[in-house]
Amino acid sequence: MQLKKVKKIYQVRLALLIAVLFACMCLTGCQGNQEAVENQQAYRQVGINKMDEGKFEEAVAAFQKALDQSQAVIGDMELDICYYKATAQYNSGDTKGAITTCDALINYDNEDATAYFIRGCVYLKEGDSENARRDYASALALSGNNYALYLSVYENLAGAGFDSEAEELVAKALELSGSSAEDYRERGHIYLIREEYDNARKELDQAIKMGDTKALLYLAQVYDAQGDDKKAKSLYESYLKQNDSDTDTMIALGEMQLEAGKYKKALELFQQALEAGKPEDAKSLRRNEIICYEYLYDFAKAKEKMASYVKDYPEDEEAQREYEFLQTR
Repeated sequence: MQLKKVKKIYQVRLALLIAVLFACMCLTGCQGNQEAVENQQAYRQVGINKMDEGKFEEAVAAFQKALDQSQAVIGDMELDICYYKATAQYNSGDTKGAITTCDALINYDNEDATAYFIRGCVYLKEGDSENARRDYASALALSGNNYALYLSVYENLAGAGFDSEAEELVAKALELSGSSAEDYRERGHIYLIREEYDNARKELDQAIKMGDTKALLYLAQVYDAQGDDKKAKSLYESYLKQNDSDTDTMIALGEMQLEAGKYKKALELFQQALEAGKPEDAKSLRRNEIICYEYLYDFAKAKEKMASYVKDYPEDEEAQREYEFLQTR
């Protein structure tokens, strides 16, 4: 069975989200010193903002300053910051630094699935597939029935051209037990990836019956893949009605529509997400908005949007070159 190829646009987003999959949201650190706590949280947020802007070296520096506030105390906050730091190092091209950070995490806790996962991603980027697969296997073994991790590893392996390993992985994921709505939804997601649409519908229908609204998204993709645009559109709209503040889903849907060549619908979704006002997504959304205008042959609008974009993001050299091209259209 030939699995669907991972879309390039998703791979780009994945590179920014490697550590975020597992980062804790309720965190503690810098025990006993309120000023240090506040400084640590502030530097952490600066680092996250710099990552969102694509300024990864500055992000690494901010995360290190956050860690410097810890006063030798290691808690959930410090671990979370290390995940972010390793991810920023990965994206800045400092793979050795990212591995060193992950090594420190694993030395502290050799059952840290997140650290193994991130280090596996770094090794894969370096072309060291043997160590990458070893770390991925450790992460999966330590994480239990974590469908999200299986799918993340699948996406990375498939994106790197290891199709047979990726196929074996999702087949193994289907052997995981579980009867929660999330379990049914994620099994349906896997069947969708494998293009086994009848099985996907059965699992997703059960998840929806159990009240899982996210399953509507995957079920819409099943019908979309089968060419039933009317049913897919209905399900997309139903999902968004119940999750109208879910900008991540708007972005995912927009990217899917962009890949499918439905540029007008993609543009609507990207603009809807922009209006929601999440600053961390603004750069990628504005870039995708320009791409949609280009595919719609509205070069005047694309040029107008690009002029504003390159002013706000002068470090984007590819966009600068594209702006020069647009000026000739």
